[in-house]
Amino acid sequence: MVANIHQGFNSQVNQLRSDYQRLRKSTNLARPVIDVKCVAGEKPSVIYWYENDTEQGQCVRLYDVPGTLSGEILRLRRNLPSRSDHFEIDGDEVRTLDYLEPPEPLEDDFEDVSDLVARLPLIEVDEQQHFLKKGKYRSEIHNLIACQGGSCPGRPRSRHLIQLLGRSGKNELVFENLLSRPFVLPRFSGLATYKRWLLHIVDALETLHSLGIVHRDLRVENLLFSRDGGRLVVCDLEGRWGRRAAPEIAPEGLNAGWTAKSDVYDVGHCIECMVYANAPITQQVEWPVPAPLDAIVKACMREAPEDRPTLEELRTMVEAIETDAD
Repeated sequence: MVANIHQGFNSQVNQLRSDYQRLRKSTNLARPVIDVKCVAGEKPSVIYWYENDTEQGQCVRLYDVPGTLSGEILRLRRNLPSRSDHFEIDGDEVRTLDYLEPPEPLEDDFEDVSDLVARLPLIEVDEQQHFLKKGKYRSEIHNLIACQGGSCPGRPRSRHLIQLLGRSGKNELVFENLLSRPFVLPRFSGLATYKRWLLHIVDALETLHSLGIVHRDLRVENLLFSRDGGRLVVCDLEGRWGRRAAPEIAPEGLNAGWTAKSDVYDVGHCIECMVYANAPITQQVEWPVPAPLDAIVKACMREAPEDRPTLEELRTMVEAIETDAD
């Protein structure tokens, strides 16, 4: 019986991926862009600055009004009209738009981490085994070392958090070389794999939160994998800038209200991305996932933070999933 359910789950995942790829290929929303800005508020919108033969590009604003032309375009179910001027679509109304200036590029706020890096052990780098990254924030190095028992390389508190091995001869941070999601997610569609990966995420978050660290930027791009897909590792422990998907997070600013419960919200989005082996073109794309993962996504992404499960409750929900590997 469980084997039949497992096969049905695989079939649903593969069908969902196929349907989404069809939408991606058919939409003209995903053209080369200069910039994109999501505008929150009572009437949210998305502003695109598309590349064209001018320096400023073509400005297009789409209001998120579900069930109308603009809402359907954002959900990849209809296409932008063929126009070369600046325009906006508000529901079913298409209007000429005065050009809107794109947001100013954010200035790098990188910190001097040279003293922290100098204390790390020097590693003889092997390109096959190691990944190098320039240290940008002091918080990242502090968080990495805290997750390793207070030293480097130390003893990792979780196998599912990236381990800082030391520094390179050029004072870059040295990590284990793992695979990013494009090389792994398309290869897997089984419930047992998702169950294992979710338990790995929960384990990583439990370790972070026990140390008073909120990840802030938990997304599929910050998940790494062993070559056989057997182990998931959460990376990017800067704890600084992050996703603003949880409804309680302020749209701007460094102190935007990230908490352990906003990390839980982001677990729901990670599940969606795992199932679809992709990242959404827009935030409005509707990504249903098959049972039993649908109930977990729904619980993680509840509107009110206090209504979302704790990590202990989330672990219990995931462990209760029956698979053909149990």
